[in-house]
Amino acid sequence: MKDSWGPLKALAAASIINGIGDIILCSYLGYGIAGAAWATLASQVVAAYMMSQTLNEKGYNAFSFSIPSGKEFLAIYSLSAPVFLSLLLKMAFYALLVYFATSMGTHKTAAHQVMVQIFTICTVCGEPLSQTAQSFMPELMYGINRSLEK
Repeated sequence: MKDSWGPLKALAAASIINGIGDIILCSYLGYGIAGAAWATLASQVVAAYMMSQTLNEKGYNAFSFSIPSGKEFLAIYSLSAPVFLSLLLKMAFYALLVYFATSMGTHKTAAHQVMVQIFTICTVCGEPLSQTAQSFMPELMYGINRSLEK
């Protein structure tokens, strides 16, 4: 839908509610881990409501449910399979890196953690570009303005 503000608002509200809920329920009321769980639940409910409202404002029914036809499923699969496979391979590679780094001792694990944090900071810059490109990809592959070159 090319709407990044709706999810950002929902995430910001959920984070604030979760943070305030954690402080009140855990620190002041002494509920501990159960308080943290309730704060998380409340924040997720508010975020889901906000996302539903965003969809409803755009003219969609947030609570409609339909099962895709075989042709629609293949179209969805053809778009999502490469992204799914690349993310799966990335996570498997990272898991192997962590496994081998933690098996090499404390100093090497600490060095690995520093490098992972630097890597994570650097990858944050490219992720919004990746998400933006993916939002335009279905339209350019199958939409009215189809252009495989773009």
